[in-house]
Parts: sequence; C-alpha cells; structure tokens
Amino acid sequence: SSGSGATAARSPESEELQAELEECLDTIRWAASSIGRESLQDKSLAKPAPIVREVFEVVAMLLGQPQSRWDQLKKFIGGDTFLTKIQRLNFQQNVTKEQFRKLREHLGHQEFDEEFIKTVCVPVVPLAMWCRAIGFYLSKTKFKGGAEIRPVAAAGASQTPQRSERSQNGNTNEQYYMVFDPDIERMDADELRRVENLSISRPGVGSITFIGDTDCTGIDFERVVRLEVGEVLVYPDSAQKPPVGIGLNKPATVTMYQCWPPSGSKLLQDPKSQERYKKKIKQMTEEKHAHFIDYDCSTGVWQFSVDHF
Repeated sequence: SSGSGATAARSPESEELQAELEECLDTIRWAASSIGRESLQDKSLAKPAPIVREVFEVVAMLLGQPQSRWDQLKKFIGGDTFLTKIQRLNFQQNVTKEQFRKLREHLGHQEFDEEFIKTVCVPVVPLAMWCRAIGFYLSKTKFKGGAEIRPVAAAGASQTPQRSERSQNGNTNEQYYMVFDPDIERMDADELRRVENLSISRPGVGSITFIGDTDCTGIDFERVVRLEVGEVLVYPDSAQKPPVGIGLNKPATVTMYQCWPPSGSKLLQDPKSQERYKKKIKQMTEEKHAHFIDYDCSTGVWQFSVDHF
C-alpha cells in the first residue's frame, strides 16, 4: 500500500515557502545533533547571562518541562535525557498553542538573536537557532497568523549543512534521516528478532508504527522504507517484498504531516468544506485499501492504518 496519492492532499504552496520550511527542518536537525554534552558544561554557564538563561527556559518549556529557577534548569540540562529529548521532540504534534504563544513572545525579544548570543555564549547558539526554527516553522503551518517570526539569521543558517543540495544525487543518509523507537541500533541479535511496536519517523514528514513484534534481522531500512511529504512506501521495489506477515509487510499505523488542502486558508475557515475534504481524504485512503483513522485540515495531519504493504 502506498500513500503516493496523498500528494493530492498538498496545496500548491509557494515553492519559496516550501524551501524555507525544508531549511527549517534541516536547521532543527542540525542544531539538535550539534549540541554536545561538553557544550552544556561550558564555564560561561556557571553564572549565565540573562539571555542564556532565557534560551534554556524556552527549550525546557518546549520540552514540556518549564523551569524558571536556574538550579532546577541546570539540573534538567545536565540530566541524561536532555539531549535525547531535544533530538526526539516531535514539535509539530507536541507544541501546544499556549507554548507557541510564549515561544513567539521570547523570539520577539531583541536579545534573542543568534548573532548577539554568539558574542555572549557560543555553546548556546545551536539551541537558540533550534527555538527560532521551530517557531518560524509552526508560524507558517500549524499556527498561522499573528505577529511574524523572522527566520533563522542567514549568517547562522550558513553553518547548517546544505542537505537539500546534496540529496539531489539520490539516497544519502541525510536525506532519509529516520528516527527509530525503540532504538534498534542498540539491540543485540535476540532483541532484533522481536522489536515491539517499532516506530520509524522522519521529523516533519511522518511516521509508521508496526503493530506487535517485528523481526528486524537483516532489514535494510534505508532501502525498504521511504517517507516523503505526501508519500509513504514500504518495499518500493516489489521484488524485495516478503510474504505478508514477514519483515515489515505487516499491519501498521501511518501518520503523515504537511498534507494541506489545495485551496489553503479559505477551506480551513468553513466547517462544511473541511468536512467535505475530510470525506475525500477518507475515500482516497480506502481506495488504497487502507483504513482511515483521521485527517485534520488545520494541522495537515493524516492518519490511517494498513493490514500489510
């Protein structure tokens, strides 16, 4: 089963915005992977400048653990789960309207600026960029309207790897940046034979959760799973597809992001059109022999399940 027809659920967004959103996701990934444990133990954090504190407060708030006392914040930052939480945050799904409102307010402060923060405490710059990229992305998608949030400063963004250019030449690791939960890289051979409710996701694109125990022995995930905006393919090469019930050819639940209605905002404000469009998506899902779960015009999130691929 392929969701390739889902491209119909994408609006003819201006290419410029699409490129900006892609860049945002690259910045978010780059920032999350470039925050090192050592940078969080920098001397300048012993008595942090107000802006440094503010950045950490915003990060903690986005991670759903708001702290305003520095001793509590420091404990949270120094904890084992802090970096993992940043790397795994599914911001499209998890950031609430209230969190976004606070984020926009902080990003509006004059000092909350990557270029200025560079002059105060370099190790915190990726975190500040992470906050801004999330804010900008959400302001163009899930929480449209309201005061503009400026994108990440060009000078800051130039440090991010230009993944989009490199990815033209085919299947590079960067292009198919996938997150596995549980983390199969840490499993031994026995554990790999029975991975419970394996979830594979691409931040900002979508996720697939395979129901029950999955035998992941010898699966080349880069080759057999494709998650793109508006498309999900498992075993794109049917010659490699095992019988139903083997490998990844089994029941799964799929969640896809950025599946926007074609006529944009007009549709979003009219409940009847929303309902009609939802029915259309439901019909399209069923034509692909999948089971419709939900679709939301205002978030662009589409969920369905399959018996096999």
